[in-house]
Amino acid sequence: MEKIPGWSGPIFACLAITSVAGGLTAGLISRKTSALKGLLRTYALWMVATIPLALTYPGWSMALIALFIGFFGGAVQVFYWEVLEAVRPKGTAVSALGWIWTVDGSFMALGAALGGIIASQFSPRLTLLSTTIAVSIGLLVLTFGRKILEPANRITSEAEDRSAIENSAPPQ
Repeated sequence: MEKIPGWSGPIFACLAITSVAGGLTAGLISRKTSALKGLLRTYALWMVATIPLALTYPGWSMALIALFIGFFGGAVQVFYWEVLEAVRPKGTAVSALGWIWTVDGSFMALGAALGGIIASQFSPRLTLLSTTIAVSIGLLVLTFGRKILEPANRITSEAEDRSAIENSAPPQ
């Protein structure tokens, strides 16, 4: 982190701790909103939280930004899984997960490689800016693709939730 490696651990700890808190918070409010609406709102907040990232320097300012990025990123994960569960065809849980992980993993590997090249050839700040750009593109994809995700735009009933839990639990 720009010749200040001592800040890497605390900054990543801020991301991790608030990611768990964000996920727990999203779990609490997921009964009150549709998965799609929750995903779009938390994704937009996540994108806004990344905007000042390229303007910070490794230290307290970046740790503070990391708190917000982690919180909203953790909330995004909860709604992301709920949307995936709502839009995938019945009986395709494993294959849907496999495809998502393949695509996500490929783009993460590409982003890590490009980030390293950009940081070493140009500027670490430009790499941090690429985070905001990537998250913004993700928000655009979700916004323009919301018609495809329409099955996730409803609040599930308690009976549906109970049935999903019973069908996913291992046999006793």
